[in-house]
Amino acid sequence: MSHPSQIGMRRSERIVVELFGMARITSGRRDVEVELPPHGGMESIVEALADACPALVGIAISEDRVSLLDSYTFNLNGKTFVSDEDSRLREGDRLLLFSSLAGG
Repeated sequence: MSHPSQIGMRRSERIVVELFGMARITSGRRDVEVELPPHGGMESIVEALADACPALVGIAISEDRVSLLDSYTFNLNGKTFVSDEDSRLREGDRLLLFSSLAGG
């Protein structure tokens, strides 16, 4: 019998989250690699990020670790903003995490 990984079924997706602003300063990191469960939504993304970089909880991630704070947002590959409805990510994607209140 074949193992699931041998027949092309993915158990998880690895993505990189780039940090900007206070998230970068507070965590001391430029980016964080996270592993997401297949078909995971926004809550799974945020939870994986909180697990990989606990310093972001209370800064960019809610204390319950299931959502970003209202002042933060994700952008996918520098092209589109991510919402709950379109949070399907692929291996190798990059999420940019930054404050939606930042001025220029």
